[in-house]
Amino acid sequence: MDRKTLLVVAAALAAGYWMAGNHDDAPRPADRPVVRWIARAAKNVLWFALLAEAPPQEPQPDHHYARAERIGEDGYPIVDHARGW
Repeated sequence: MDRKTLLVVAAALAAGYWMAGNHDDAPRPADRPVVRWIARAAKNVLWFALLAEAPPQEPQPDHHYARAERIGEDGYPIVDHARGW
């Protein structure tokens, strides 16, 4: 990065910091008990969801994916895709 880019980034950061300022009229979390309660409940539900459900089981390796009962003219098995795994 050259000097000009660094100066532009620093100026943008300084302008953003200055424009954010100290807004005394902004609502504080203590002023909004319903929102605070919703946030706390959401956090608790997420923790419960994380701890309550077991991780998914890894599928057991099954090496019979291609169920080919016929051999084609080229010598390769003909796979019936309609039968799935």
